[in-house]
Amino acid sequence: MHLVTQVSDSSENMLFWTETLAQDLRIFLTGRVKCAETAADLTHETYLRLYQSAKENPPDNARALAFHIAVQLAIDYHRKTTVRNRHHSDVEFDSCIETTPSATAGPEQTLIARQRLDALQSALKDLPADCRTAFLLHGIDGLTYSEIAARMGISKSMVGKHLALALAHCAQRVER
Repeated sequence: MHLVTQVSDSSENMLFWTETLAQDLRIFLTGRVKCAETAADLTHETYLRLYQSAKENPPDNARALAFHIAVQLAIDYHRKTTVRNRHHSDVEFDSCIETTPSATAGPEQTLIARQRLDALQSALKDLPADCRTAFLLHGIDGLTYSEIAARMGISKSMVGKHLALALAHCAQRVER
């Protein structure tokens, strides 16, 4: 498959995505995340973000912007992996929070996914406010323990305790 995409600029069409760029990004990301499948997913996400960015403001150096986006995605991936590994849970957390069923999902899979999402939302509502806030700041906003501690006015170790409690509570509630 040969990917070439153009974005209209008022004066000319700017070519910014090529198969060579995609291949270079896949190789780069594979080295970063140590998984070819994940690297392919991150390459695709890089394309989507680059395309969206180029529509709004065409870049001077699309290759540099693509690699910048890829680095940020790899950092986000490592953050999420670290959190998952730190809080070994029997429940695959990503499977609980997917809100969009796949195109191949049948009615049964869609119902199960919705029930798990409802269970997760209910579990989050049952958490103490500080615990829920720390969980959302880390999981949704991607803040570090230090950033959460500063924002909430608590210690980093308390942030860790809040997150451990939240993950254990949510995992237990979603397993039911």
